[in-house]
Amino acid sequence: MKKFILVAALLIAVMGLAACGGNNEPEVRTLVMGTNAGFFPFEFIAEEGRGVIGHYAGIDVSLAKRIGEEIGAEIVVQDQEFAGLIFALQSREIDFIAAGMTIRPDRAEMVNFSVPYFTAGQRIVVQAGNTTFNSMADLEGGIVGVQLGTTADIAVTDSHNEGNVTFQDIQRYNQPVTAIIDLLSGSIDAVVIDAPVARGFLASYPDQLRMFYDPNNFFGPEQFGMAFHLEDTELLAEFNEVLTRLIAEGYVDYLYNFYMTEFAPE
Repeated sequence: MKKFILVAALLIAVMGLAACGGNNEPEVRTLVMGTNAGFFPFEFIAEEGRGVIGHYAGIDVSLAKRIGEEIGAEIVVQDQEFAGLIFALQSREIDFIAAGMTIRPDRAEMVNFSVPYFTAGQRIVVQAGNTTFNSMADLEGGIVGVQLGTTADIAVTDSHNEGNVTFQDIQRYNQPVTAIIDLLSGSIDAVVIDAPVARGFLASYPDQLRMFYDPNNFFGPEQFGMAFHLEDTELLAEFNEVLTRLIAEGYVDYLYNFYMTEFAPE
């Protein structure tokens, strides 16, 4: 009887130690990435089995996953409208933004940006058979499409309001692909969008679209950065340390070439 009691006591002690050990295991660190997954090659919904995080893929998605692995965090993607991303960050619905977001002074008053990891610029996309439009000035009185809340939206609106180029209308879309569909149907005359995204659409419609650059109209270089809550300086520092090294190693360039060749929309 005493032997049974001793064995039982030992079993209880071992179970107690195991339970204590389980409680001391570190919890999985999860970070929510806010994005707008219609911005190839930076973030998009991949074909089944080709996603990087869930069914999401793209330069930003791959970068975020790689950084997450190095800082010991699981990245979860929250897809939403681009125009609402900064508010979602400020209200703590997401932990950071990775959405091909241009670093701008007005945005920098609301968020902390990472080191810039990609340089882009705006391009004008028109139907391939249209030889009339070769500059923004040629679009005087026309209908232009932009993605809501982007730098293209800001630049086109400012140009219109300041009288540089007066458009008949500015159509704003939540997804750039919808703007391209309207362009192909003839509902609008042109789409202003980031250069790498424009190249992705041209790869899909090489015989139906063309793009051009107008250096005289708000088309200077733009730098993309990931965005963080103003109070999350430690998280920003963690991302910056890894991101700076990945840029130096050529990882971002590799991702751009990889997605433009292996994932180009068909």
